[in-house]
Amino acid sequence: MKVYNTDHQENSKLVASKNLKYALTYFELQFSGISGRALLAYGGADWTPLYPDWGVDNTNTPFETLPILKIIENGEGGAGRELVLGENFAIDQFLAKQFGLHGENSWEEALINSFYACSSYFYSQDIINTLFWGSANKSEEEKAIVLDTFLTMALPTWSNIQEAHLKNNNQNGHYVGNRTTLADIRTTTMLDALTKIIGADRVKSVINETNTPGIHKVVANVQNNPSYAAWINSDEYKKLDFNTTAFVKEHHPELF
Repeated sequence: MKVYNTDHQENSKLVASKNLKYALTYFELQFSGISGRALLAYGGADWTPLYPDWGVDNTNTPFETLPILKIIENGEGGAGRELVLGENFAIDQFLAKQFGLHGENSWEEALINSFYACSSYFYSQDIINTLFWGSANKSEEEKAIVLDTFLTMALPTWSNIQEAHLKNNNQNGHYVGNRTTLADIRTTTMLDALTKIIGADRVKSVINETNTPGIHKVVANVQNNPSYAAWINSDEYKKLDFNTTAFVKEHHPELF
């Protein structure tokens, strides 16, 4: 286990620097690391995706989990100093603040965090725990029931709730205010990860411009950002897609 550096005064100076680079460590898949990578890409950061040797590297993280973020000083005078941060929620919120993608006041921050949490919990509980791992060893008939329940109940319930909130914000393609925030990026990456698991056609049977115009506009706004668009069209991203497809096929061949 790697404990945190507690020199808070120096750490605060480091993260306030305008000359930083970052490294995000996660498996060569598009699962839990997808939002941190997206934030780094959207923010136009100088960053590197790293992939662990988990049998060796797992003890060199704050909680023996992934992803982890390294924040590295990139300038003269103490160049090379770095901080390490663990846990998805902490990483995503830190990066959102670094790149101006969080709230402009405490109430906006709370709203953004609530939308972020809603999509994140849906991803971890309904998609990963129930749909993906929960049905991995079930019979074909049982898997079909789990998938049907997800597509007819879980995903529509989540999407209807999102649509109500997005409509309440003038259907402008954003959850809070009139700009892209962590909430928008998390919904986009959650749906991106879901598409890797069940396929684009199944996702579009529920999430589409006709049924969910608010969500559709959120995703379009995020994907139209030049830095983010460059990332999702990069060879590195395509490699992660390829690996993710192979991983899903190993556990759920019935989805292909």
